[in-house]
Amino acid sequence: MPHKKQDDIYREAYQRLCAYIETHQLRHTAERMTILSAVCTLQRFSVDDLRYALTGITISRATVYNTLSIMEEAGIVHRLEKDFGKRATQYEIVFLRHSSVKIICQKCGRISEVKDSTIQRMLDDKNFTNFVQDRYSLYIYGHCKVCRRKQITKIN
Repeated sequence: MPHKKQDDIYREAYQRLCAYIETHQLRHTAERMTILSAVCTLQRFSVDDLRYALTGITISRATVYNTLSIMEEAGIVHRLEKDFGKRATQYEIVFLRHSSVKIICQKCGRISEVKDSTIQRMLDDKNFTNFVQDRYSLYIYGHCKVCRRKQITKIN
């Protein structure tokens, strides 16, 4: 899936959020739209990252969490695996996700994406019964170079 432009990301997210709000008879609030704009700018973030991006704007922590929950249900954001070491839960925009391999340090929580054409070719060749694949995400847990180096330094 090709990377989308910032305007396209916001437009699609805005349409999804508005449709969800209308369908579930929720209020269309300025706070939700402000949070949506920040989410589209950040693309992958923790709640603390999001709140930092909202500096200077008075939006309660509860409103941020509630809006993220609505955005999850609306198919705008996706909560990544929770085992990120010391880092908080990470979120990313759903339709921005492309097939990827994420390597996650269990010590510091650093996330990196790795492009792997071998996995993509293998999955392209796989025929799933009664299922059409859109994309995949593979999470590999371990320890990054920096954390391994720190561990070796402690031992010596």
